[in-house]
Amino acid sequence: MDYLVHSLLAPYEGQMWQADHLNPILRKGADFIVNLETLETNPNKPFETYVFADYHLTQAQFDGFLYQLRKLKGNHVLGHPNIRGHAEVLRGDLEFQFLVVHTHNQEEIIVYYPRQDFAADELLFPLIPLLPPQDRYVLLPIGGDPFIKQQTLEAWIDRLLSLSKQDLSAYIHTTQ
Repeated sequence: MDYLVHSLLAPYEGQMWQADHLNPILRKGADFIVNLETLETNPNKPFETYVFADYHLTQAQFDGFLYQLRKLKGNHVLGHPNIRGHAEVLRGDLEFQFLVVHTHNQEEIIVYYPRQDFAADELLFPLIPLLPPQDRYVLLPIGGDPFIKQQTLEAWIDRLLSLSKQDLSAYIHTTQ
């Protein structure tokens, strides 16, 4: 990914951050601005992010980037830069956080968002790679029932916890 960004996008990086992505100021000859964010669902791999860069591209340059991107492993989606949120699942005293992004396919892609509760991360990090790659995130329709969404995320956490050979009670602190 890093090679693709440096070779295909970096030459077209804007000099300043766009304040309004709905009405951007385009570099001469560009058709639109692309922002790129990577969300690694395997916690054992390095996490790279390019979210703070605006790449001013023509349609042909963007098509070339997408062509090369699709050769890489993983799930690649086009998302709305201004629509993102969070969800959480509580299990005892553990708080499992998720990042929610809306895609252009009218879906919510929901990924585990580390570094919010270190005990939860410590528990899940060795387990997430045990899931098949397509199960390392949750995909739901936009605007679905919030109760179903919450149940789906709870089931995802419970599935991971059932893979654990560790005793969950060691991570749950009872309050009196």
